[in-house]
Amino acid sequence: MKVVCLQSSPHMTGNTATALEWLMDETRAAGHDVERFDLANMQIAPCRGCFMCQRDPSVLECAMKDEGLTLLGKMAAADAVIYATPLYCWSFTAQAQLLLDRHLCLVTGFTDPARKASHVSGKRAALLATCGGPKGEGNTDTLSTIFERLADFCDYQFAGELILDLCTSPNALGAEHERVVREFARGLLA
Repeated sequence: MKVVCLQSSPHMTGNTATALEWLMDETRAAGHDVERFDLANMQIAPCRGCFMCQRDPSVLECAMKDEGLTLLGKMAAADAVIYATPLYCWSFTAQAQLLLDRHLCLVTGFTDPARKASHVSGKRAALLATCGGPKGEGNTDTLSTIFERLADFCDYQFAGELILDLCTSPNALGAEHERVVREFARGLLA
């Protein structure tokens, strides 16, 4: 199975990156092909709302010919996509948001259920998140809702969500965090 991992923290060795590495190690150990993309290091322009992407449902296209379009193509060619983000202001990071807005390219005919088509339909998608505060209502619930709506919009197969809370530094992540992430990884692609 081909797995694309979207690491959206601006910190390449922070909590999210550390947890994602555990997930990727476990996924590779199960024999899957894993590729990680650090969104903070990529040139991804914001969506211009031009709707060029809506012209032909059989073609994945975008007016912005940048690394964002290349990444969307890799997502369409993958079997599973893992979204990894720290919680920033109850949501995804700004680095992730640029790509999330460009998800419009992945779905055509979204205003008419009879015409809706998705380049990632049926592919597995999961969310791995870290946050400094507690998980739950008033903190991580908005992130969960956004991800569920994104999965529905893209016609993904929702594969799961893991939020590691009370993470204030990578040093705070311990053996129990690693065990939980690895267990989550095994369940994602089984």
